[in-house]
Amino acid sequence: MQEISFEEAIEAAKTKNIKIIWLGQEPLEYLNGLLELEEGIIEAANPMEMLNAPKEEVLKYHGTVLMCYHGNTSAFVSEMLKDKHGVETFNLRGGITSVVGEIF
Repeated sequence: MQEISFEEAIEAAKTKNIKIIWLGQEPLEYLNGLLELEEGIIEAANPMEMLNAPKEEVLKYHGTVLMCYHGNTSAFVSEMLKDKHGVETFNLRGGITSVVGEIF
């Protein structure tokens, strides 16, 4: 698992069409407004469903950036996807709170 900053994640999303995958509960519209992002950069996923999905379903997350509240859940999911299925993802360093603070 490789950690990247929010700035690196946004740059990758815009230039390489890499998705940021939100693992939290808040709706995408709220996150787009909070982070001042255009629609389509962030998608949502349930971390438990990701961990229990078959390999053919989790392959779509290869190369994406996983983002949660503090970076712990996304780091765990990232490591599990790699160990279980060989799917490489990035982890947003410090989670969304590293960008917007403790507002959740």
